Amino acid sequence: MPRKITMQITANEALSAEVRRITLTGDITAQPGQFVQVAVTAAHDPYLNRPFSVHDWRDGELTLLYRLVGRGTAILAARQPGESVTVVGPLGRGFPMGREHSAIIVAGGIGAAPLLFLLRRLQAAGKETAFLYGAQTAAALVLREQFQALATTYAESTDDGSRGRQGQVTELLQEVLLKQKADIYACGPEPMLRAVAKLAAAYQCRCYLSLEARLACGVGACLGCVVPARDGSYLRVCVDGPVFAAEEVFAP
Repeated sequence: MPRKITMQITANEALSAEVRRITLTGDITAQPGQFVQVAVTAAHDPYLNRPFSVHDWRDGELTLLYRLVGRGTAILAARQPGESVTVVGPLGRGFPMGREHSAIIVAGGIGAAPLLFLLRRLQAAGKETAFLYGAQTAAALVLREQFQALATTYAESTDDGSRGRQGQVTELLQEVLLKQKADIYACGPEPMLRAVAKLAAAYQCRCYLSLEARLACGVGACLGCVVPARDGSYLRVCVDGPVFAAEEVFAP
């Protein structure tokens, strides 16, 4: 059940010109793929809490990645270690551990945010992991060294060729799928997720996708984050997801 928790900021650092990492301590637990909502000020201005994927969690220490995209994240970036914030969570449905011995994780840009926690859990479960990381530029491959150190194998691509292969990360995925069957996990822009789902279906692999959406209430009440399901119904990203089996949301 989600709870409202007061947490203390222990670090709030820049990883690039656009991406920051904040570390909070308090009485909270989480599973890979879940998210939390953060009140960036105590004055409820901005009024709505801001949703963030759980980047990592260890024994009450919660780490979030966030991109500077507006007033709310600008306020959060100015918060200092020692200050407190109110966090609601954990929220949503996370990633399952899958059945195959091997797992492929596909990250697109800031979509890498929930995938470190997942990678650590898969490694701890004895899975062989391939981490495929794509972004527009080398600067957007934040924390690449950490992912590379944890994964069994690692490959990267950039749109402009500034690091790794020039092209789409799904090209790397297809090469891996030619060699092995694996459970696939992905988070990133919707076109990337659709391409991942199509490849997973073609190679008959289970595939789990973390969808991005505008989340307001976080508990399924406002219906602001609904996405169409393949069966004609609608799914709420905040409570039915954000992680979905690919066949729930995308046609092969």
